[in-house]
Amino acid sequence: MAVVVKYGFREFLTESKLHLLSGKGEKVLKEGTPGEEMKNLSRAARLRRALEELGPTFIKLGQILSTRPDILPPDWIEEFQKLQSQVPPCSWDEIHAELVSELGDLDALFSSIEEEPLAAASIGQAHRAIRTDGQPMVLKILRPGIEKVIKSDMEILHEVAEWVHRHKVDLPFDPRGVVKEFSDSIENELDLMHEGRNTDIFRRNLEEGEQAWFPLVYWEYTTRRVLGLEEIKGVHLAHWRDAGLTKVQCQQLVRAGAYTVLRQVLEIGFFHADPHPGNLFLLDDGRLCFIDCGMAGRVDEATTSELALLIHGVATSDIEKVYAAFISLGEVDEATANVRDIRRDLQDFLDQYTGVSFSQIDMSSVLSAFMEGLRKHGIKCPSDIVMMIKALTTIEGVGEELDPDFDLIAFARPHVEQMIKRQYSMAAIRKRIQRNAGEWAKLLEHLPMNLGRVMDRFGQNQMSMHLDLEGIEDLNKTVHHSSRQISYSMLVAAMIMASAVLVLAAGREGYALRWIGGFGFFLSFTMAILILLENFIRKR
Repeated sequence: MAVVVKYGFREFLTESKLHLLSGKGEKVLKEGTPGEEMKNLSRAARLRRALEELGPTFIKLGQILSTRPDILPPDWIEEFQKLQSQVPPCSWDEIHAELVSELGDLDALFSSIEEEPLAAASIGQAHRAIRTDGQPMVLKILRPGIEKVIKSDMEILHEVAEWVHRHKVDLPFDPRGVVKEFSDSIENELDLMHEGRNTDIFRRNLEEGEQAWFPLVYWEYTTRRVLGLEEIKGVHLAHWRDAGLTKVQCQQLVRAGAYTVLRQVLEIGFFHADPHPGNLFLLDDGRLCFIDCGMAGRVDEATTSELALLIHGVATSDIEKVYAAFISLGEVDEATANVRDIRRDLQDFLDQYTGVSFSQIDMSSVLSAFMEGLRKHGIKCPSDIVMMIKALTTIEGVGEELDPDFDLIAFARPHVEQMIKRQYSMAAIRKRIQRNAGEWAKLLEHLPMNLGRVMDRFGQNQMSMHLDLEGIEDLNKTVHHSSRQISYSMLVAAMIMASAVLVLAAGREGYALRWIGGFGFFLSFTMAILILLENFIRKR
């Protein structure tokens, strides 16, 4: 709360009533003041600084949000992409103790382990090691105690998300859904065996002769907290300009990376979700090596087909294809969505590409417009589809940086057209019929019995319908409360009237009636105060 106030978000605390979660909340709210430098920063920049101060869990949350253009506007995405997870490394003594705890006798496994880390991030760090057989390798180790820190932070985030949802704070996304998705993601990052399994799957899916590589995983040196990997030597693409790569090398790298990601997305359905230059190496033999495979996405055949339809529909100005792909990819409920507005926005978008060939279409702009459309209409895109779009736009950005003439849409065209032809080929139709034949047979088999049951119930007048309307329970509670309040109010009014009649009828000699009337007034006012107090407490 103190950090939130420090970076100028006091109004969020008051709007969401988050300060009521802690006994010190009121004090923090009153005494905390934003720093002078905060006045000149945008809201996105202030929140990014706050996340960095709050530590590794919140930095990771910001990094996840930076991949969600369906829920955050572009300027916030750009700001969150600046989040830095580079932190001072843990001491060698702590890392050594962690390695001994996980792997046992290090002298029996390694000739040497370099104390200086190759890299240090908020969750883990990497050290170069040499096995007893002379083979160099890399050990990736989680920071000591990081699970405890993240578990504590996640408890806070879950509590805050539930509180914010309960108080109906106006946010462009569902806080509970975002925290749940983030919780699943960071849980995978805390299990290095998960990254090892992903790396193995990617490498096994490589085609013979493909100009890509994924590091070997040494499972005998791998646990949940330690990952043993093949050492990758070559040119880190984050520093490709300093390496003096030729134009031909750059073109070969771009095509190798684009082919690998497109094949993973459009054919295999399991893809590296973060192929930015920091995760890419040019090996000495010319192959492109992908590292850091912890973030991976999985999509089914239907989803990749819809993505192909979206791109092809844009290129052919086919509004029906684009609309169908938009509805399917965004999992849009047409019964509740404003279909007319969606169609109008899609048509406006298509008009930009009318008469434009495949080679003139920028995939990033198409996919970014798709995400912007989802966000504009309040549609939450499934996380795997977001990761797929992020992977494609990231590799396109890498391609444009290394080879400005590279055109991902033109490069992907054979894949897209092949997928569309394959989707509507006789073989594909036959395959779909065969896949659903069992369900149709089962339906036909049970149809007479089910129809018989329905007719019997009609004949006995036993048909009933049950509706589960979202929010009906809250409406019932509100109506019940309102009717009860009206009843109480009428009772109080009647008691006041009756008491007044008794007092007026008592005259000078009717002491008993005056006492009864006075007691009626007292009881009436007491009940009125209780009703007001109940309303106040209910509102709080």
